[in-house]
Amino acid sequence: AAHLLCRSEDRVVVFELQQRVVEGDLQTPFIKYVVWSNDMAHVALLSKHAIIIASKTLVHQCTLHETIRVKSGAWDDNGVFIYTTLNHIKYCLPNGDNGIIKTLDVPIYITKVSGNIIFCLDRDGKSRVITIDATEYIFKLSLFKKKYDHVMNMIRNSQLCGQAMIAYLQQKGFPEVALHFVKDEKIRFNLALESGNIQIAVASATAIDEKDYWYRLGVEALRQGNAGIVEYAYQRTKNFERLSFLYLVTGNLEKLSKMLKIAEVKNDVMGQFHNALYMGDVRERVKVLENVGHLPLAYVAASVHGLHDVAERLAAELGDNVPSLPEG
Repeated sequence: AAHLLCRSEDRVVVFELQQRVVEGDLQTPFIKYVVWSNDMAHVALLSKHAIIIASKTLVHQCTLHETIRVKSGAWDDNGVFIYTTLNHIKYCLPNGDNGIIKTLDVPIYITKVSGNIIFCLDRDGKSRVITIDATEYIFKLSLFKKKYDHVMNMIRNSQLCGQAMIAYLQQKGFPEVALHFVKDEKIRFNLALESGNIQIAVASATAIDEKDYWYRLGVEALRQGNAGIVEYAYQRTKNFERLSFLYLVTGNLEKLSKMLKIAEVKNDVMGQFHNALYMGDVRERVKVLENVGHLPLAYVAASVHGLHDVAERLAAELGDNVPSLPEG
């Protein structure tokens, strides 16, 4: 069927000539140029300060706003739109990501893009050829298209590294790819946590060796159910309370009794009491309460749990102050 692209001041429509119906309709600023992709599946509509990318039926895909005048554009073989403003050559990916390829001294008008070669006209109408570095946008395009083997290949063989690229990978949800670029241990640690790579996180936390990093490692390892790393992280920061609770939830009574001994050595009364509570060791709990002078509580604990010998001894010490217990 024959189609006609029509513009008005504020829109562009696709008109089907035989049936005389509007098949697509898009609100736009005043459009000066139209550039079709090689397969005719997409169209770039260029106005003075904007580029609108749409499908052939004018389904909107993205809009780019430029403060400097848009001059020309062409599609490359990968479906990336390459365009020029007064002083830059830029790219726009199918998902709307865009960036600068090259700065221009004088304006040019693109006629064709092939690989990393741009064919163009200068202001005098003379034909020129410009070679560009397409690495950045090909890399982003490969990410977008999930061609990870290509992505890793490019990482190994190119100079893409930089804070902007790392930030881009993080923002787009590819922290595991960003890890391959980063040397700084603190950034590596954050990326490793974000991508759930516990092994790299442990290595980075060991290199950094700061309390906050061990704590965050513990939280992530707990989320993953990796009890061994959780234990290691808590041990490195001497976080005894959390260690005890970890041994409780993993049912490790042997290590709980060690925690009880550590609490005794450190004279940590609360730690002793909690560990005795976790272990269900009533005699130990009564002993702790008695040692810190809570004799009525010690008596109640002993009586309720049937430790009659201890209860009688404590009752003798309390004399008239023996607390009364409810029947049964």
